[in-house]
Amino acid sequence: MSLALGGSLVPSVASAQYNRVPDPNAKRVMVAVFRSGEKGLGVQAADALRSRMTSDFPFKQVYVLPKQDIVATLEASGFPVADALEPHDQKALATILRADEYLAGIVTKTETGVKVEGQLVLSRDNSLVQPLGTYEAKSVGDAAKEISRELKEARKQLEFEQKCTNLGRQGQYDQAIAAAKEGIAAYPKATLARTCWAQVLISQKATPAQMLEVSREIVNIDPKSKQGLAILAQAYRDLNQQDSSVVTLTRLLATDPKNPRLQKDVVDALTAMANPAIARPIIDEAVASNPGDPELLRARWFILLGQRDFKEAFTQGDELVKLDTSFADTTYFIRTARAYAADSQAQKAAETAAKGLQKFPNQPALMYEQIFSLRAAGQLQPALEALDRAIAAKVPVENASVFRVQLLKDLGKADEVLPAIRAAIAAGDTASNLRVLLMQSANDSYRKAAASKTPEDFQAAVDILKYADEAVTGPLKGQAQFLLGATYVQFGQVKLNAAQAEKSCQPAKDAKNMFVEAQILLPKGGATAPDAVRQLMGALMQLDPLADQTAKAFCK
Repeated sequence: MSLALGGSLVPSVASAQYNRVPDPNAKRVMVAVFRSGEKGLGVQAADALRSRMTSDFPFKQVYVLPKQDIVATLEASGFPVADALEPHDQKALATILRADEYLAGIVTKTETGVKVEGQLVLSRDNSLVQPLGTYEAKSVGDAAKEISRELKEARKQLEFEQKCTNLGRQGQYDQAIAAAKEGIAAYPKATLARTCWAQVLISQKATPAQMLEVSREIVNIDPKSKQGLAILAQAYRDLNQQDSSVVTLTRLLATDPKNPRLQKDVVDALTAMANPAIARPIIDEAVASNPGDPELLRARWFILLGQRDFKEAFTQGDELVKLDTSFADTTYFIRTARAYAADSQAQKAAETAAKGLQKFPNQPALMYEQIFSLRAAGQLQPALEALDRAIAAKVPVENASVFRVQLLKDLGKADEVLPAIRAAIAAGDTASNLRVLLMQSANDSYRKAAASKTPEDFQAAVDILKYADEAVTGPLKGQAQFLLGATYVQFGQVKLNAAQAEKSCQPAKDAKNMFVEAQILLPKGGATAPDAVRQLMGALMQLDPLADQTAKAFCK
């Protein structure tokens, strides 16, 4: 139940009040029923404070709203008149009664009397709170006397707080801060003036250190200040003091644990900056207090995923989809598929992605998750077919060319790997991983030739390494040049041996040309394998003259 604003009751109450206000400029102040575990005690505390304030404050300055007007408004709205209202309903009641400020608090019985905690709240924003202290007294009347005395001091800041607020809205930040400081000088325990100062600093985009200083002062005075704790938590976060920020955010949520908006804001902040395990008990309590709230359940789902509590996350996700079918968006399917993959359930991941694609056909991220999961599940051919369909449909699957080459290698289709790489690069694919795969294929070809020593394998290695030398850059290019130079040394030796065995001129010429190319390429790739380059260059010192001698002998 919430108090309704603007009902037919408001004009009659308002007109009645104008007849009793000695000065139209007097501040209208409401005293709400105090919260208490003892039946009737909260009403007694409020009545005592209302009576005390009526005698302590001049009517021209402060008009204390009569109890009968408060009761009439509550009854008209269907609210019990003897129970303390929730904070949002206190604010609504104050707004209906056109109160500028209101008093609220807590009262409990003690062995010697009562303990009463009071606070002044600005009606325009119920997070603007000035604590008035906690007092143990023999009676609620004695406690009300102390609260009223403190209220008189605390209200000294209000004109300066209002001035600070107005100047801040006008962008006159220095003057606004000066007004806030005047309010603090008038009442050293001022939280309202300090809060205005902090808000001005936010508008000024002040440094985190400045924000930290002011917000600490607010929280030191009022450990339950929502605005003070929120600003303090952000200051700690900006200063990279994450542990302090987490503690402060938790304290913030404790100020109003049943407020779902606050719960979501705090949990979102905790999830973004901290280990999700810190946020887990907070969100669990929030969900328990607000069962069925989709925003909180969604936040809990993200936290469960972050905490890698996959079993609970899958259950939570299913419940959310049943509660609100719109929750099953692309994010839901993608995150769920990834969670199944991380939980070593590749087949379930692929099925989840497939379900998502039924609802969102050709969605690139879902296509990627399906192909990735099919590959992880060992379904290589279906993965390749799905990728080829995506490429044909021009779906921009992330790293599609690289993915395809990997699948071809997985399937043992070695003859298709290099053509696929060449086609992708020719089409303008600039992916660095594609060049890495090219070098892997080139290295495989070099190793095969070095093992077989056949001219056919050496020629294949030369062809792919020449292409790699053209296609890659940076350290990969150095690798390509080293391997090509090393291939030329070994291929040249094969040619030289053939020339000598066959007493043939052409193989000798081929060997000579290869040794010359090797002498050019090896130093360029020297950073790749310095020791191997030195050994190969030493071998060339012997092989190159031998090639000259062989050519001279057989080329006439």
